[in-house]
This record gives sequence, structure tokens and C-alpha cells, in this order.
Amino acid sequence: MKKFILVLLILVASIPIGYKIATGKYSEKQPVNFIQSIRMSQTKEGLLSYKQSIEIKLDMIEKEAPEMEVYFVTITFSQYLNEFELEDLVKRYNLKVHAIVGRTIEKDTGLKGTFLIGIEDMKIEYDKKDLENMLSRNDAVFKGFIELIADVSKRDLCLLKNDERVFLVDVSADSHFVLNPKHEKTKSWDGYMQGIFDGLEKFGLVKP
Repeated sequence: MKKFILVLLILVASIPIGYKIATGKYSEKQPVNFIQSIRMSQTKEGLLSYKQSIEIKLDMIEKEAPEMEVYFVTITFSQYLNEFELEDLVKRYNLKVHAIVGRTIEKDTGLKGTFLIGIEDMKIEYDKKDLENMLSRNDAVFKGFIELIADVSKRDLCLLKNDERVFLVDVSADSHFVLNPKHEKTKSWDGYMQGIFDGLEKFGLVKP
């Protein structure tokens, strides 16, 4: 079994970032510009409004979609998760994971960083030594996992969205709602919707 880690340490700048959702009913496909989609709202109210918009889509799925339909989602956690909490979430809701996102903090400067780990074979396995080396090079500490990109069945999705460790299950990049050519043709997770954990931190919404 292959496994690999894609480490992208990105310092979080104080740039206002917000979010937008593609409109449309269940099973309608609407094109979306992913660059524009994360730069609309600059307020706490805007972020919560985005969450509410996504939850309308989730309610639609719960009422109308076939039980075993599968969705391509970005999950934003409500708190920092450690390795064991992450594994429990994945197993509990039968998630087929494509990538996980973690948070780091530089020891001296306090600057936040983000790293993304690409997962092969849908298994939560990665080279922890690579992660430790990345942290060491940047004189940073690991704060926790903050987001996850995965496939999930409608049955498990309806349970997952109510888990207290989850702030939002975002279906905006799923082919049922958005015509994303890369995702449609290759089933690649490259076209995933960006998570919103940065906003939770910015507006003090992260659970202790």
C-alpha cells in the first residue's frame, strides 16, 4: 500500500476571506469559480450565513436523495482534533478520505500555518516522521487537524453533520451541485471546496 504526505506550510495572513455557495436545487449542476467562492464575506455574520446556506442543501439531501448516494465533501471541524479523534470520526461515519488538513503554530512568532496531507487508498496513514521534520524546519508545533476532504454516503452524511466535532459538512464541490470539470472527469479531489476553519479561528468560534 502506498502512502504519501503533501506538506504545504502556508502562513495565515490577515486577509479578509469569506465564502459563497453555488445556487440550485438538488441534482442541478451549476458552474462555480472557486477563487471567487472564498472571497465574498468578511464578517462573522457572513460565515454563519454561509453555514446556514449549506445546511439548507444538507436538509434537501436528507429529504430527497437516495439512501446510498455518495457525496464529495469538505468537512470543517468545530475544534482541533488529535490523531485518535480523527480516526474515530473516519471510522464512525465510514468516510473515504482523500486529504486531511492540519494547523501548526510557529513557536517564536505565533504565526499560524496550514498543511495538507494527501491520502492514497482512502486510508488515514501518513509518514509521521515527515510531519515532524516539517514542524522542526519551521520551528512550529502541531495544533491539531482542522479539516478533511472525503466521500460520504447520504446515510452517514445525515449523522455526520450532527456530530459535535463537526462545524460544517460542505457539499458545494459535489458534482450534484457544481459542474467541476476536473472532478467530473478524473474523480480527483483537486477540485475540493476550501474549508472555513480559518474563519472559526478569526471569529472565536473554535470549541475548546
